[in-house]
Amino acid sequence: MDTQTPEPPSEAVLIKEALRRARLSGREAARRAGLSETRWRQIVNGYQDVGGVRIAVVAPDETLVRMAQVVNVSADQLRQAGRSTAAELLDELAAPPTAASTPGAPDSNAQIEAITALLATLSPEARQEVLSRFSQPPANETGQTESQGNSRRRKAS
Repeated sequence: MDTQTPEPPSEAVLIKEALRRARLSGREAARRAGLSETRWRQIVNGYQDVGGVRIAVVAPDETLVRMAQVVNVSADQLRQAGRSTAAELLDELAAPPTAASTPGAPDSNAQIEAITALLATLSPEARQEVLSRFSQPPANETGQTESQGNSRRRKAS
């Protein structure tokens, strides 16, 4: 059995050092990034154990961006670590809104793209929660959805 430990990628070392500087626990950082503590540890260590074999782990760009945000790693630092796509995503999230992304602007595609980019940084569970809220009818002032209010009015008559 090969139990040789793979070297962590440079971005993993960067995140691990930033975590130490931020004085956060791995558990708290993972929670803030929407990851399990185990997954956070796998990424910063650069491997996971699979049947007694250590397999190299490299974080997907979206996951790396969430981790970078939690420990204040900059896009430039990600670029220097060789993760330019993640750096671009981080830059997009940090960019101020453009005129095209403001309400009432003629082209709302920029808004949709910004929301899509933000959703991509969420954990699958958090993303599903956000999307499920959009599929629900809006609540009125009393906190009831329109259909809940209508059904109560029908029962009362």
